[in-house]
Amino acid sequence: MRTPRTSSFTAHHLVISLALAGALVAGAQAADTPPIKPGLWQVTADSQQLNGKPLPDMSAQLAEQMKRMPPEMRAQMEAQMKAKGVQMAPGGGNMAIRMCMTKEMLDQNRWQKTEGNCKNTSMTHSGNTWSWKFTCTQPASEGEGSTTFTDSTSYNSDIRITSQRNGQPQTVSMKHHAKWLGADCGELKPLAPPPKP
Repeated sequence: MRTPRTSSFTAHHLVISLALAGALVAGAQAADTPPIKPGLWQVTADSQQLNGKPLPDMSAQLAEQMKRMPPEMRAQMEAQMKAKGVQMAPGGGNMAIRMCMTKEMLDQNRWQKTEGNCKNTSMTHSGNTWSWKFTCTQPASEGEGSTTFTDSTSYNSDIRITSQRNGQPQTVSMKHHAKWLGADCGELKPLAPPPKP
C-alpha cells in the first residue's frame, strides 16, 4: 500500500506530466506552429509507469482527496489551477485535465510552460510526429517525448521524465491522448504564460 507521501509525489508528477504532454509539443523554433485548433482541449492519461512498473489510475484517489478537503481548501486549489489555465476534467475514467489555448499562443509558442520551469532543448519533425527533449528545474528533471497529430482536433503523446528522489533515480513514463472540445473555453482562462527570466 502506498504511503500518502508517495501518492502525493505520484499525483504531482502525473499532473505535471499531463500538462507537459499538452504544453511541450510546441516547437523550439518560433516558426513552428502545432497543427491543431485553438480552443478548449482535454488531455487524458492512457497509461502511467514509475520505474517501469504500472501505476494505478490516480483519478479515484484524487477525487477522494478532493472530497475530503474542506470546501474552502478545495475551492482555493481549483482556483489556483484555473488561474494557471488548467482544470481537472469532470467525470470518471482516467485522469484528465482541460486547458485553453489561443491561436496567438500556438503561433508564438507561448503554451510551452505550465509547471516545473521547463524548456525544450531539441525538436525534430517526421511527418505528423514531433519528437522533443526538455529539461526542468522544479523539480530538477529531464525528459523526452513524441507527439503524433492525428488531425487538427486530436493527438497522442508519449513522454518520459527522469528525476532524483532521495538520491535515487525516478522515471515516470506516460502515454496520453488529447481531443479538442470546442472553440469556446468557457470560464477557463488560457494557459498562463511562462514567467519572464
